[in-house]
Amino acid sequence: MNQYNYEEIDIIKTAVNPFYRIMKIHLYLIDGLLIDTGPRIRKFNLIRAFRSKDIRQVAVTHSHDDHAGMAHWISEHFSADIYCHEKALPSLNKSALSPWYRRLFSSRHININVKSYPDIIRTPEHEFLPIATPGHTSNHVCLLEPDKGWLFSGDLYITPYPKVFLKHESINDYIESLNKLMSYNFDILFCAHEGVIHDGKEMLKRKLDYLLNIRRDVTELHQAGFTDREIKKRLFPDKVRLELMSFGLFSRLNMIRSCYRE
Repeated sequence: MNQYNYEEIDIIKTAVNPFYRIMKIHLYLIDGLLIDTGPRIRKFNLIRAFRSKDIRQVAVTHSHDDHAGMAHWISEHFSADIYCHEKALPSLNKSALSPWYRRLFSSRHININVKSYPDIIRTPEHEFLPIATPGHTSNHVCLLEPDKGWLFSGDLYITPYPKVFLKHESINDYIESLNKLMSYNFDILFCAHEGVIHDGKEMLKRKLDYLLNIRRDVTELHQAGFTDREIKKRLFPDKVRLELMSFGLFSRLNMIRSCYRE
């Protein structure tokens, strides 16, 4: 685990899973606001980091365990308001056994008490605007600090050229969310997995253009009678490491099917 600063932002970086150290998670603490909590499977490292912090509010970008897994511990040890999208409330406010594939990257249970996002999250020095940005999940939220031009993007960005999706991910929602963000002014992107991205708006625009082109190409091939596997061979012929690491949970076929099923 590493800790470093970008301007006044305290950044905690750790592996999502001790057995899959390639995948990292970045947690951002600004003026008492913690953006995402990290996975419970990393609790011993994260507890040591959190104990020295002044956490007064928590913003969960979405309900996946690597982003929300430590929220329960934080709620028990800090007097902090914890926020998420209203669609995430049912899953985050109950104790439930995680699916087997999520337990590869997290713990077995999540049990926290959270609130729906307010219109604005205020800290002593900043204001953060929650922006609903479905795509990766239906309950995904980005946070914009407009005076600084900072966008905390959760899992919306990760890469401008994705080749794999989860089964529930929606390319149409991604495109709509990215179009929405183009109307805001920001420059620095704070990605949950890739860290600080300069020229952030340009990088999101690259992703938007890429997804539009992929959706067009897949739809044309699908309408011409090509099978999903034939489309995969044409558009995404190379194996993807995340697809192998996740045992197909993230897959090229999921991305292809998202292009025409909606």
